[in-house]
Amino acid sequence: RYCMPFSFNCSNCILEELLSQIQFTQNRKTKQTKIKHVYQSPRRWCYRSYRKHVVQMMLDAGHKVVAIVRSKESMLQKLNKDKKYDDDQLEIHEASIMEMKEEDLVEVTKDCNFVVSCLGHNISFKGMYLQDRKLVTDAAKKLTKAMPSSCKFILMGSDGVAQAGVDPPRSRLEASIIFLLRYLVPPHADNEAAAAYLLSDTTSFEWVTVRPTNLVDAEEANGKYNITEKVEVSLFGDQTVSRNNVAHFMVELMTKKDTFTKYLHKMPVVVDIPEEKAPSDK
Repeated sequence: RYCMPFSFNCSNCILEELLSQIQFTQNRKTKQTKIKHVYQSPRRWCYRSYRKHVVQMMLDAGHKVVAIVRSKESMLQKLNKDKKYDDDQLEIHEASIMEMKEEDLVEVTKDCNFVVSCLGHNISFKGMYLQDRKLVTDAAKKLTKAMPSSCKFILMGSDGVAQAGVDPPRSRLEASIIFLLRYLVPPHADNEAAAAYLLSDTTSFEWVTVRPTNLVDAEEANGKYNITEKVEVSLFGDQTVSRNNVAHFMVELMTKKDTFTKYLHKMPVVVDIPEEKAPSDK
């Protein structure tokens, strides 16, 4: 039995969108890098989630899933429409984590082996600056307090969140961008605080924070990705990972004991293995 709280927006997309609006130019003589902001339509801040992939993969593997979502109808529309799931396999609670009482969360998670948090902020001014500025952190605290002591917790994070003492130092440029995000974009600070909360407790419960790099869409998970225990790519690099492969890794954490044990109390980074391009005929 697996409990998975979800919301409608991926907080990792915030960092991706902000970085996509920054243009880097280099002075050929001085070799100095300049940053120029490039405005792009906020409609690109669309929601593309891996939550449906996690749920679908777990259901296909025959596991029971308990999902806490804001819209049951939306959740069902994203699953395989050719299959019907009864309450014994898929239990959906339409609610907001922050509005649920502790006793309700205790009841929902009481038989769960894993709790997976894929929460994120609504990509709007209201969602980012006015409502639940610490949504991810507060939800992680509520869930880990309510779930059984034997239950394991998996948090969806971002490779923009550093693990002190493990990740190599960022360049001055990258550190400056992250500093600005920390104080100007509440969801990024929220992701950092959620990771820090888990890092501060390695005795009360078992956890893993998954840090995907730049997210892209794909037809299906191909399982071709690398997992590293520290960030090894640039914040502005072209490395990507499909949402399907991120979900695949999260399912591996839940279904393979050795995999979870390997990354226990760690923040693994997920990066797709680039496909080799076939040589062109000249």
